[in-house]
Amino acid sequence: MKIRHLGLLLMAIPVASIAQSSVTLYGIESIGVEAVNNAGGSHTIAMLGGALQPNRLGFRINEDLGGGNAVVAVLENGFNNTNGQLGQGGRLFGRQAWIGVSNSHWGTLSAGRQYDAMWSFTSVATAIGNTGLLVHPGDADNIIGTWRYNNSLKYRSPNIGGFSGEAMYAASNAAGEFAFNRAFSFGAGYEGSRWRISGAYVQLDHPGLANADGAVSNDYSGASYLLFRSSPLNPNVGVRQQRTYGIGGYVDLTSSLRWLALVDQVRFSYLDHTGFTLTNYDTTALWQVTRAVDLVLAYIYSRGSYSGIAETDHWNTASIALGYHLSKRTDIRLIEELQRSTGARAVAAFYLNAPSTSATQNVVMIGIRHVF
Repeated sequence: MKIRHLGLLLMAIPVASIAQSSVTLYGIESIGVEAVNNAGGSHTIAMLGGALQPNRLGFRINEDLGGGNAVVAVLENGFNNTNGQLGQGGRLFGRQAWIGVSNSHWGTLSAGRQYDAMWSFTSVATAIGNTGLLVHPGDADNIIGTWRYNNSLKYRSPNIGGFSGEAMYAASNAAGEFAFNRAFSFGAGYEGSRWRISGAYVQLDHPGLANADGAVSNDYSGASYLLFRSSPLNPNVGVRQQRTYGIGGYVDLTSSLRWLALVDQVRFSYLDHTGFTLTNYDTTALWQVTRAVDLVLAYIYSRGSYSGIAETDHWNTASIALGYHLSKRTDIRLIEELQRSTGARAVAAFYLNAPSTSATQNVVMIGIRHVF
């Protein structure tokens, strides 16, 4: 019996040495207090969960199969630390939930709930999503990753001499209605030693809750700051098609100063044959003043035009953020953000806030963030 047990143990040793697994726990937690001049018509002082960067808790899984092959997976949830509630419409793993196979030479193929190429490739060219409540009007381009894609299959290439790319298709899961709430995207980029440039394209067909099991659902239009999800003539008429494309990048001017720039455009076609086009011009300076202090200056000009309506809307958005790093993982940040809109249908609204009933929305906030 002892010999038999020893034999089984020796048989198990090579398997354990080849197939090694790792599970990494990671996350971000931030919270802040803001003062807003006009949120839904009232001056507001409020505590905000995920104020500096959306809260998350995730598990990154990797099983080494040998020969450069691995099984990879991510489970990542979002939460509000002011009340403990789950984010993304109450989903347990609403930020990401996918599994795939990876090869060091051929790239990664993954399936599940994932981000699009705008998030993967152009979000690195803006301060949005990392310094506070800054957002392009209505988050129409999904730069901050407000919504994710269900039923999605994604291929991500390896980095080859600085080049990388990805393509994604998210199915409608509706029998005989393949274009009813489906989406696809692709993107590519090149990264040098001191600079990066990248671009992406995303298309959504018939998005929304009419097919709640499709590519996007309640997180596509579930918050008040998410604009342009219905016809300008009739709020009950939804989107027929949404197309987004953009290009951006950054350059390190010195060892402590980085300049970022992004241009993107979102085209909405509605079911009543009206349309809306939003173009964003985004520029940011990141200055590491000292090892502990950093300064972020951002400006965004956005222009919106309608088809079927003779009107043009404009948004000017500015942000200044002063950060102090208590450690490598924890920082506190003081932020001032202002958005001014002009035009009959233009609405000023920052992330996590109700739209202003006036032409401006001004936010002053102080917050703390820990990354682990």
